[in-house]
Amino acid sequence: MELSVRPLATEDFNGFINYWVGLSQAEIERLGVAIDRLPSAAQMRSDLEAMLVTPGDGVRTVVLAWCINGEAIGHSSLKDIVPGDSGSIHLHMWRPDLRGKGHGPHLFCLAAVDFYERFRLKRIICEPKADNQPPNRLLQRIGFPLISTRVGRSSELSRVCNLNRYDIVREIAEDYLLTHQQAGEFKQP
Repeated sequence: MELSVRPLATEDFNGFINYWVGLSQAEIERLGVAIDRLPSAAQMRSDLEAMLVTPGDGVRTVVLAWCINGEAIGHSSLKDIVPGDSGSIHLHMWRPDLRGKGHGPHLFCLAAVDFYERFRLKRIICEPKADNQPPNRLLQRIGFPLISTRVGRSSELSRVCNLNRYDIVREIAEDYLLTHQQAGEFKQP
């Protein structure tokens, strides 16, 4: 099985959009989505198209597709990008049948390292809803330090809630990838 990340492409838009518009009420609650802030499918498509044509120096958000054997199955987005400095990463596995299978940590680390390199970042943070167990477990399993808990919004799509703030340390992501690649758990392109 080959795990990889790449910039979200036009052919991935339907998977991305269907994930967001298809969230159940329980998923909306778990993720902390402010449903009144969720754009329509048409607006999401328009925003994604605009993201693809924005010059590198003007980009504030980038989405990388998480791929298994070349097929997009989720994404990481980097928002609030300050090139050469920092950004805020998010993670979403679109396919429920692939959740809990151990792919997320590897794909997340691939995305984090890509973002560090792409934007020459010094720091990335991730702020999942404090009681949203899947991303918190994933980040803890990889070994990223929990640096604080705060009340706020993790993105423009979220409602105000308790957030856990993790420091996504580049070296921890790289060590995770190296350790699991050497163990033969995953192939990388």
